[in-house]
Amino acid sequence: MATIKCPNCGIYNTNRDYCEHCGTVLSYKIRRELVLKKEKEERLKQEALKEKKPAFFEKYTNHRFLIVRIGAKIIRSIWLVFMAIGMFIAWLVSAIAA
Repeated sequence: MATIKCPNCGIYNTNRDYCEHCGTVLSYKIRRELVLKKEKEERLKQEALKEKKPAFFEKYTNHRFLIVRIGAKIIRSIWLVFMAIGMFIAWLVSAIAA
């Protein structure tokens, strides 16, 4: 017979998973399962939030104002040119080093 003291109310319980007085979980196995379930739900919520957020350019290339759409396309074009130059420099350095 296992006697466990409830961490919430202090009453001793014999062979029980839940406290007979306040209903607090006493079993470590059940506590662990509840914690794992809660962590899994939080992880799924965070993944769902990540999927819903569109990228900056996706959000503003379909904006209702023309000036915002044009500005987003200009910024994206500048960014693509900047990245192309950076990739060319990286390729050039690696080609010279080889």
